[in-house]
Amino acid sequence: MGVDRRLLLLGVVVAVAVTVVMGAPVALADDDDVDVGEELQSSGSESSGELTRGEPAVDATVPQAEITAGSEENVEIQVQNEGNIRLGTQRDRVTPARGVTVEVVDEGPFDVTSGTTSLGTLDEQQTASVDQRIKAPEDLEPGEHDITVEVSYSYTYQVSDNSRVTTERTGSETIDLTLEVPDEPRFEISDVVTDVEPGGDGPATLEIENVGSEAASQTRATITGGGGVTVDGETAEEVLGDLEPGDSTAVTVDVDIAETTSQGEKPLEIAFRYDDEAGVQVGSPDEPAQEEVASLAPAPEQTFSISNLQDTLAVGYDGVVTGEIENDGPRTVDDGVLIVEPTTDSLFVEDTRYALPELSPGETTEFRFPTDVSGQADAGPRQLRFTVEYGAGDRSTLEDGPISERVVIDDRADEFSITADEIRVAQGDLTEFTLEITNERSETLSNIDARLYADSPLDTDNDEAFVSELEPNESAEITFDVWADQDATTETHPVELDFEYENERGDEVLSDTYTHPIEVESGGDDGGLSIVGILVRVGAVLTALGLGATLWWRLR
Repeated sequence: MGVDRRLLLLGVVVAVAVTVVMGAPVALADDDDVDVGEELQSSGSESSGELTRGEPAVDATVPQAEITAGSEENVEIQVQNEGNIRLGTQRDRVTPARGVTVEVVDEGPFDVTSGTTSLGTLDEQQTASVDQRIKAPEDLEPGEHDITVEVSYSYTYQVSDNSRVTTERTGSETIDLTLEVPDEPRFEISDVVTDVEPGGDGPATLEIENVGSEAASQTRATITGGGGVTVDGETAEEVLGDLEPGDSTAVTVDVDIAETTSQGEKPLEIAFRYDDEAGVQVGSPDEPAQEEVASLAPAPEQTFSISNLQDTLAVGYDGVVTGEIENDGPRTVDDGVLIVEPTTDSLFVEDTRYALPELSPGETTEFRFPTDVSGQADAGPRQLRFTVEYGAGDRSTLEDGPISERVVIDDRADEFSITADEIRVAQGDLTEFTLEITNERSETLSNIDARLYADSPLDTDNDEAFVSELEPNESAEITFDVWADQDATTETHPVELDFEYENERGDEVLSDTYTHPIEVESGGDDGGLSIVGILVRVGAVLTALGLGATLWWRLR
C-alpha cells in the first residue's frame, strides 16, 4: 500500500512537470519580442495572478499645415497616444508613454530652430501639442513639403501583480509630416525711410512688394505704429491697388515720434487684405489675410557745436559777441536759427535770433550778436546759453541745446587815450597845439568828431577836429587852438574834450568828458596885448558888430 502511494505521488509530480514544460512554448508564441529570460520570470506568476502586456501607440499630426514662404512661424505639432494592449486588462500600467520628446530630424526645405522639446508623460488616448519654430525660404515653391519628426519615449511593457516583476522598454516613432506652402499673394516691406527724429513729425515711406506667386487686386493695408511712433494720428488706411507677383509700390504716411523715444528701430504693424484672382475678398479688417511687422528707425538727432567764441564787453559800453557754429550732422540744415539767451540782467542783446545759412554736415559759419553792458554791471565772467532751432520732417521745429558758453565783462575803460607835449600859452596870446588820440576799444570807431571846450580865462576859435576812422589801438593827431586873456593868472588851466563817434553797430555814441591841462605864462613887462592877442580881440569885436548890423537890418 505504501508503494502504491509513492507511485501515485511520483505520477502527480511528473504530470505537473509535463504541464509546465508544455505551457512555456505557448507563452513564448504570444510575443516574439519577449526574450526567454523575461518569459521564464513571468511564467511563475501566471500560475498565481494576472499578467499584462502592452505599449504606447504614438502618432503625430499638424492641425494647421500651411506656412508662408519667406516667413518664420510657430508650427503646432500634435502628438497622440492611442495605446496598445497585448495581454491582460491593466491598460493604464502598460500604455502610458513617459518622458516623451519631439525632435525634427529631417527639416526638408525648411529651417527648424526649436531643437528637442519635452512633453512629459502621455497617457492612453491623450493628445499634447508642441510648437516648432520653422522658417520657410523666400524662394520656396508653392505646394506640399515634408519634414520628419522623431517621437521618443519610455514605457512599461509587462507587469505581474503577484510576482511584482516588470519589464521596461524604450521606443521611438519616426513620422513624416506634410506642410503646405499656399499659392497666394505675399507681401513684404523691403524699405522704410524717414528723416523724422524724436520729438518731430513728418513723412515716412514704405516700399511694399508682392513676393508671392499670385496676383492681388484691390489690395489694402492698415498701418499702425508702436514704440512711441504714431501713424496718421492713430492708424493709416492705404490703398495699394493691383499688385502682380514681383510688383512693388511706395506708400507715404505721416509719423509722429515722441520726444522721449529712444534711438533704435521701432515697429510698424501692417495688415493686408485683397481680392484674389477669382475676385473673392481675402481677409478683413478684423482678420487680415497677412500681417507683417516692419522696422522704422527714427533719424539720429541733429547736433551743433560752438567754437572760437570772442567778446568785446566792458562795463557801460556796447560790445559784440562773435563765434563760429558747426553743423555736426547728420543732415543738411537750411532753416536753422541760432538763439542766444543771457543769464544775467547786466547784458542786453537787442536781437537774440541769428538766421543761419544752409549748413551741410561738418560745415561752419560765423555769427555775431551786438550786446550792451549795463553801466551798473560788475566786471567778470557771465554765461550765455545758445540754442539752435531747425526744421524736422514737414512741419515740426526741433531744438538742439542749450549750449552754455562763457564771456567776460571787462572793467570800464575810456574809449580814447590822449597824449601831447606840454601846451603853453602866453597871457593875451593864442597858441595852436596838437593832441594824439588812440582808440582803446576792441572795435573800429568811425566818424569821430572831437570838440574842445574852454572856460575863462581861456577861449578857442578852433574847437573841432574830425577823424574818419580808427581801428583798435590805432592813433591819429587832432589840432586845436587856445588863447588866454591878458589878465589870466599864470598857472595851469583845464580845457575839456569829448568825442562823438559811431561804433561797428552804427550806433552814435557820445564819450565821457576828458580834461587836458593848459599852462598860462606871463605875456611880458609892457602889459600890452600881443599882436596875436590884438588880432583875436579885433576879430571878436568885428564879429560882434557884424552880428549887430545884421540884426538891425532885419528889424528895421
